[in-house]
Amino acid sequence: MTTTTSATNSTQKTNIIDLYPSNWLYNAGVVGFLISLEMIEKNKNIQDFFEFNKLKLDLSLFGTLEIEKRYFSENKISSIVGNSNLYRNYLQPNQKKFYLEFVKSLSSLVDADCNLCNNGKNLENNTVNDLNLKDPGRSKFLERIKAFNIIHSTELAPSFNEFPNASWACKNSISICHLCSFIIIHHHLALTRLSDGSEIFINAPSFEAMWHLNKFAREILQSQSKEETRGKREILAMTIIEYATKIQTTLGQWASMNIEIVSKKGSEIQFFSLPYQVVQIISDRKIASLLSDIGEFKILNIVLNQEYKKLLDLGYKTMRWGLTKNNDLGGKSKASEVIDKTYFLQKNRDNPLLTAQKLLELYVHIEQKLKNK
Repeated sequence: MTTTTSATNSTQKTNIIDLYPSNWLYNAGVVGFLISLEMIEKNKNIQDFFEFNKLKLDLSLFGTLEIEKRYFSENKISSIVGNSNLYRNYLQPNQKKFYLEFVKSLSSLVDADCNLCNNGKNLENNTVNDLNLKDPGRSKFLERIKAFNIIHSTELAPSFNEFPNASWACKNSISICHLCSFIIIHHHLALTRLSDGSEIFINAPSFEAMWHLNKFAREILQSQSKEETRGKREILAMTIIEYATKIQTTLGQWASMNIEIVSKKGSEIQFFSLPYQVVQIISDRKIASLLSDIGEFKILNIVLNQEYKKLLDLGYKTMRWGLTKNNDLGGKSKASEVIDKTYFLQKNRDNPLLTAQKLLELYVHIEQKLKNK
């Protein structure tokens, strides 16, 4: 997947460019940049950026960004000046005014080589020359940001040509374009912190899917107490279920492609995904709605483990328990023991017959889904 533009000539300017999903860091940068537009510029029309799996970016947008508020105010969204925690020495304190000019200049780009997005965009030569004439020292910045290193991520990128990085083909650095150098200083905004200190990003083949999935992940985690902390497999499943039940369009073909959680803890990166068949099942709107309505993690894990027959068995036990529980004279039946270990929501314990009906309906929908494959 590459970043493309309507320009066919490498020296041709373009006002609208198409961004396509690439590696997870670039994807997180794009999603983080969209989040920044909501936070700083109060842009309420993020949905307008999406078209199929790609993102359409009007370069005139760069001339409207509130640079001072974004990067240099007390409530800045990116720490890019001097010895910062996020993007160390990306910018020097005396380069603030120049940075404003640099960002505005991104409204006019030409094709360039890039190993991050695979089809990059640089400032045109005339723009670079104009900036350099104002202050020859600034050319160092324009060249420096085109090598991926510690200024773009203190934890993930290599120091200045000091050691190879296994995440980037064991190279000391890779060549990136001016646009990517700007985009990826927003990637931290797309990460969601977990109670174990790790940060996650849900990566998918569609920017629209990533936008919603990561938004749902944040909402789900904010609504849970520390005692309800879940594993990354469950978090991924819950966000897919939320997507299927709340978004009017389905995941469609994206459900058949790789949707994964990227987990970052310091410089350690791990990837978690669900089997293709499981994603197909839980992204079905009817199935997702039933799982969401039941709301029990025991039931969710039965589906994630693909132990669908257990739904049938549990449905009958729940029904039997519902029909006999009022006659139980205090003795714990086997069915009661199963119920106690499965249902933690009061609504399911108070209405076992309704819950049993939902379980059996869930089983039927899953079996039908499997038969139609």
